[in-house]
Amino acid sequence: MEISWTTLLLAAGGGLIGTLTGGTEAFIIYGFVLIVQTILTSAGHDMTFFNQYLANLLFLPCVMFSAAVPATGYAARRHDIRSWEIDRSLAFTNDAGVLLVGALTGVIGYLIIALASNAGFPGDAGALSVVTVAVITRIIFPKDRIVNKDAGRIFRDVNRWCFELTTAAAVSALTAFFVMKTGIVTVGFMMSASLMILQLFQRTQFFPTTHQITMVAALAAAASGSILPAVLFGCLAHIIFTLFGGWLNMGCGTHIDPPAVAILTCSLLISLIF
Repeated sequence: MEISWTTLLLAAGGGLIGTLTGGTEAFIIYGFVLIVQTILTSAGHDMTFFNQYLANLLFLPCVMFSAAVPATGYAARRHDIRSWEIDRSLAFTNDAGVLLVGALTGVIGYLIIALASNAGFPGDAGALSVVTVAVITRIIFPKDRIVNKDAGRIFRDVNRWCFELTTAAAVSALTAFFVMKTGIVTVGFMMSASLMILQLFQRTQFFPTTHQITMVAALAAAASGSILPAVLFGCLAHIIFTLFGGWLNMGCGTHIDPPAVAILTCSLLISLIF
């Protein structure tokens, strides 16, 4: 990935946009960007500019989404917002400092993914960038509670685990099937990201987060050429997502993205096994 003044300025712009839209909304936008990218590529359009400067820079989650994490942590110290509310636009703050934090984070997030990609990092470089920025943010804006001990009672719910694992297995199998048929590794991920728009509406706000499943299942299917490893790794990714989200993210201060943690962990395991 290119590192130049142009790409860094675009990354700063992407970070600023992510701060204004909110992190969750920025990620949803990325899902639709991937859909557009896939359609235009399939239609035979020249996608050089689109891929280099939009899909793989301006709209990247480690640029737009990540920017909202420290920007929200910073805003929470000065304005009426909690440090974990990354699904809110920070435009209401009218605070140039918030925008500067977001723009700077966009640059940092892009530098991390670019350096990791260029160095041949074996796992998902985007997830590495998202997690690294989030951990740094948690250190800069700490909270007394490091572990959410209240999460234990939820994870003792057998019915919930049956529901979660059934969902993960079904989503993984479908993702693997379409990846093996189309050769497009992001086919499930783009659908998961774009469908998160349902979480913004009251009647569908409990629609499940599945991009950690679809991304990991796709990587496993592409690496193994089989559906079974994809299902196993998809379920593992969802278990990591659920446990980390409950114990170490929910109510513990600034946001450390559980899907990114799951994708980073599982992508490294897949690279080691296959």
